[in-house]
This record gives sequence, C-alpha cells and structure tokens, in this order.
Amino acid sequence: MTEQKHEPRLIALEKSLGGAFFAVLILSIILQVATRLLPRYFGASAVISLPWTEELSRFAFVWLLMLGASVGIYNQEHFALTIVRDAVPKAVQWWMELLVYVFELIFVGFLIKYGYLMAEMVWGQVSPALGLRYAYVYLSVPVGACLMGIHAIGNMVKRYASQPTTGGV
Repeated sequence: MTEQKHEPRLIALEKSLGGAFFAVLILSIILQVATRLLPRYFGASAVISLPWTEELSRFAFVWLLMLGASVGIYNQEHFALTIVRDAVPKAVQWWMELLVYVFELIFVGFLIKYGYLMAEMVWGQVSPALGLRYAYVYLSVPVGACLMGIHAIGNMVKRYASQPTTGGV
C-alpha cells in the first residue's frame, strides 16, 4: 500500500472548492448543450431557454481558474524558462530564484490591489440572468491572489530557510 502525502488544510479546501466549481461548470455546459439539442430531436415545442447557464458556467470558470492557479503555485507547477538559470553558477541561481519569487509576490500584490478595486467598482452591477452581483465574480482575483501569495511565501520558506545564501555551494 502506498503512503499518501498529507496536504495542508488550505490546499484541501482550495481543491474541494475548485472541484465544486468544476462540477458546476460542467453541469451548466451540459444543460446548455442539451437544451439547444432538444428542438432538433423533439421539434419546436421542446424549446427550453436557460440563459442563466451561460453566466453560471463563466462565473464558475473564473473561480476555478483562480483557485487552480493558487494550487499550481503551491505545487510549483507553473511553467518556467530555465535556460538562463541553468547556464549560471549555483550561487547565482540561488539569487535568480529569489528574484523570481520577489517578482511573483509583487505581481500577486498587484492582483490583490487591482482585483479588489475592480470588485469594488462593479459592486452595484448585477448579472442579468442570475441576479448575482458581479463583485462576487471579480472577488475571485484578490482571493485567489491572496492564496497565491500565501503559497509563494511558503515555497520561499521551504526553499530558503534550510539553505545558506551560497545556494549550498
């Protein structure tokens, strides 16, 4: 029997919420397709209009995207161009990686600030089909970015707390 890696509760929560948003996304798309195909097979009397499914799928996708990006940061699964890093000595690699983490945190700070400002700006707007405030959708950006920042800082601590500044050279 293989031993399963224990995940932090925050990651487990993000994955659970992401799974729920994915389920909502898939179900709403299936409903969209099914209601568009009904008239083809059952005639004009089978026309069913569900305009809210398009909005729901879009909103679920946005939240899924931000939660998935956060989990990707935690697992360090985002793409990286390592050609320059691999061409320099280990001590320089250590500093280059630190610089990348700093830029990552600056970008996350940008997402938090401007994502919140956008959510605040659209607070009074309501989606036509669901009647949901657009701010709840826009809040996915600062919430996801906060989670990304937490995971980036955690990755930095794991990477740099145990190694000297020479990068182990």
